[in-house]
Amino acid sequence: MASNSKTKTTVRRVSKTAALIIATVLFACVAFFTTLVVLAHTSSLRASRAEYDHLREVADEVGMESGEFNGAHLSPLDIEMLQINSDYVAWLRIDGTAIDYPVVRGLDNTKYIDISFHGEKNVAGAIFMDYRNVGEDLPHIIIYGHNLQRGGMFSDLRKFLNRQYMEDNPIITLVVNGEEIDFVIFSARLTDISDPAYDLDLSNPRTFARFADKIDAPLQATQIITLSTCARRDGGGDARIVVQGYRVFN
Repeated sequence: MASNSKTKTTVRRVSKTAALIIATVLFACVAFFTTLVVLAHTSSLRASRAEYDHLREVADEVGMESGEFNGAHLSPLDIEMLQINSDYVAWLRIDGTAIDYPVVRGLDNTKYIDISFHGEKNVAGAIFMDYRNVGEDLPHIIIYGHNLQRGGMFSDLRKFLNRQYMEDNPIITLVVNGEEIDFVIFSARLTDISDPAYDLDLSNPRTFARFADKIDAPLQATQIITLSTCARRDGGGDARIVVQGYRVFN
């Protein structure tokens, strides 16, 4: 009986030791792979910052002036950006923020979620226009970007939830074919994907009027721009931060 008791005790000790070793190994593996993921994420964000810093330098060098260029209605900026990415459609900036990026438009709204302007795999992705925004004199333009934990892309949109900040930085500028188009911000809100801000079925003046009424746009608004990002910095959930402006015609 004593021998059996000692055996059982020994077995329990061995089992506990084995369980502890397994738990330690599993913890070490999880920690190792988590570290790899974090390092890869950090490296990806650094690459993204370097890429867009370089693109801004290029934009500053060639300028954003409008007019004919080599027989085409394209600015030097358009030429430079299109040579890098044929999906380029505009340049977006908001004074008082870090938002100063080229805008692309893919064949869907998923491509540029994790593909950079240069076409490289990157968690920061690119700033991209809704793929349905095709044509001239669009009544509603939607542009998307990530809300990154360490800043960049559309992270600064959350600042506009502060009314004073919005009033101090009221202009969104979209440069299209060398023309600077200004939009005055009239709304910034925390919402979700069911918000009318995502409506692009505005085929006639009546539907646009109903749309403008739903989003409380000013009466003089004839063209709206919507900037959208996830409310959560990890990109999860349906919550969104939406900033909207109406076009100013000179």
